[in-house]
Amino acid sequence: MKFCKNILAVSIASAAIFGGCSSDSHIAGNSAETGSPELAGIFLLDNGKPAAFARVHCVPSDFDAASGELPAAYSTDTDSTGYYSLDSIPAGTYAVEAFHEESGKRFLVQNVSVTEDDSIAVSDTLRAPGSVEIAFNSLIEDGTSAVVTIPGTTILCKVTVLGQKAIIDSLPTDTLGLRIYIENDTLDYGDVFVISDTTVQTLVNYPHIEYTFVAPLALPEGEDTLSSFVSDIPLALRLTAENSDIDTLARLQGRWEVVRISKDGKRSKKLPIVNSVFDEKEAIFWVSVDSLNVSDSLELSFNNALESGYAHDVFPTNRSYSLVYHFDSGTDIKDDAEKGYFDGKLSSAEEGLETHTGSQNSDGVLGTSIALDATTSITATSSAKVDSTRKVNLSFDGKQFCFSLWVNLETLKQQTIFEKADEYALRYDPDQGFVVEFYATDTASYKQTWASGTKGIEAGKWIFIAFSKHSIPQTSYFINGVKIEAEGTRSDWDGNREFADFKIGGFNGKIDELMLGSAFRDDSWTRLTYLNQKPEDSWPKLSARK
Repeated sequence: MKFCKNILAVSIASAAIFGGCSSDSHIAGNSAETGSPELAGIFLLDNGKPAAFARVHCVPSDFDAASGELPAAYSTDTDSTGYYSLDSIPAGTYAVEAFHEESGKRFLVQNVSVTEDDSIAVSDTLRAPGSVEIAFNSLIEDGTSAVVTIPGTTILCKVTVLGQKAIIDSLPTDTLGLRIYIENDTLDYGDVFVISDTTVQTLVNYPHIEYTFVAPLALPEGEDTLSSFVSDIPLALRLTAENSDIDTLARLQGRWEVVRISKDGKRSKKLPIVNSVFDEKEAIFWVSVDSLNVSDSLELSFNNALESGYAHDVFPTNRSYSLVYHFDSGTDIKDDAEKGYFDGKLSSAEEGLETHTGSQNSDGVLGTSIALDATTSITATSSAKVDSTRKVNLSFDGKQFCFSLWVNLETLKQQTIFEKADEYALRYDPDQGFVVEFYATDTASYKQTWASGTKGIEAGKWIFIAFSKHSIPQTSYFINGVKIEAEGTRSDWDGNREFADFKIGGFNGKIDELMLGSAFRDDSWTRLTYLNQKPEDSWPKLSARK
């Protein structure tokens, strides 16, 4: 999503550019005499001739043209001499409008005060209309419709954006209070001075908007304190309708920033932040937290006066993020690790196609997930062999190795979740649960396997799986936030390897938030990742700062 400083600029031009902006009111004759104050006068054209049969409105100052029509008693026509009169106008403050359709000339004067038992004369010469040009940024696409009203008048224009601009034409020469409606938003921009015979330019800046949200890092109730120091952990921060006006935020442009605030109020430097989802339902920001203290808080802030900017090191390669799939871009599967070497290609074994209609995006753990069937797979491009020109590879033979993901299986049958043939794999076995395979060729060739068991694993539900292997050796294995004490078993392997691409697929179900790397993630890191990503009651929780 792109951001810029101002989303709307208004410039005043000296001549009409296209079309005519007409009132939506119906014109009627004078009402019956009631003894109320009288408003009358004569309108002429700028050539001195009468503005015959021009439409005249007397508009209450609180009238909103977008909300309804002006009552007939407030409207009339001039006669052949340009004369008009309205004699049933209650005391109040009004704008007097006149529009001569034949010549296209207009008149508007605001703040006319009418008192009881008084007669007010308003006469003038109708002038060439002015025009207001509204330039939208890229948030408003060509073809978008907008409605423009001038508060306290009957002026209501429907315009369409063309070439990032919408021109409201045939406005009278006056100081106008500009109000713009875009879908469900109403933007008030104060007074704009329209002059018909002098070129004037005015910039109306978008109002300065700031939002601040706070997320305490204290662990959820019932969670133990951290057993080890946690650093360089990516955390997802979620804005929804429950904690923000997400519908409005999705339309704004500006910069989002995050800092960590300690218990004594000290603020850290700005933390790396990137956005993966932002729509009218939710926004998901990934933040790289350099160090974590549960007495600290994270502050997420928005400022529309700043240019947009996001970091590319939320999942840095120097912290062993080799591949990161959020699955939030539909079938266009992007690698959101810092280097982004391994974008995914979706294909069907049956059809031999790069895209497959059987796959689809649906609600996920964070944002959206991708649904696969047994014949559909995602291949990480150019991931088969070690490439010395890249700082990151997907081969971890004899090294540290880790992954985490969420999977939702339709059935608990024998199936493969992902694999890099003859290197490593994650499979499901009805008797053993999730089985991690790792093929080693260090001093000897052998295959290691670790099984999770089937406890807590159900079909049709999201399951968090995280596994880390250290070279010393040591392993950390979690299912749904619970550590699994899984003993590794060895079996013979001849060590003859043909390098293959990393591939996801071979199961019926959904997958979300896959992270793969060459690090050892300890128990605290893994447990916090689960608490952060889980679909319900996730941690930390954002709330608006009051």
